[in-house]
Amino acid sequence: MKRCLMVACFIISLSLFTACSLFQPANIKKPPMTTASALWQYITITDPYTEWEQFDDTAGMQIGAPPHGPRIQIYPNKIASRSVYKANEGSIIVMENYDKDEKTLLTINLMQKRPNYAPSAGNWFWAAYEPDGTVIEEGKIKRCVECHVSMAFDDYTFIHQW
Repeated sequence: MKRCLMVACFIISLSLFTACSLFQPANIKKPPMTTASALWQYITITDPYTEWEQFDDTAGMQIGAPPHGPRIQIYPNKIASRSVYKANEGSIIVMENYDKDEKTLLTINLMQKRPNYAPSAGNWFWAAYEPDGTVIEEGKIKRCVECHVSMAFDDYTFIHQW
């Protein structure tokens, strides 16, 4: 009986390990981990975020909340969309913030998962842009960290996809 239980536990553990490894991003080139200006070039020219597939549970225009716009659209890069339980290094999440009319783009926010960047904030780098790409703020933005730390249990995001 004890031996059967050990064999069953081993098979279950092996199955879980195999299943988790299948969900890891496969050979996806990581985006640059640099300044907000360089990231803007990357997400608008090299790999346009508007062409990224949205999360199933947040596709299309969504209701936003302060400090973001009344309406939002969220775009994860391939690394983020293929992450399981938490975002993998190189994940980028872009949020467009719209006015209530759903047409006036107010600002664009970006989160990027970086190695050993800000362990107390999930290693996320934040950037805020004007619609034309002008950088408003970047880095370990205090107000972003203070808000997102409440979601530490969900990898510091308000997106329940991991």
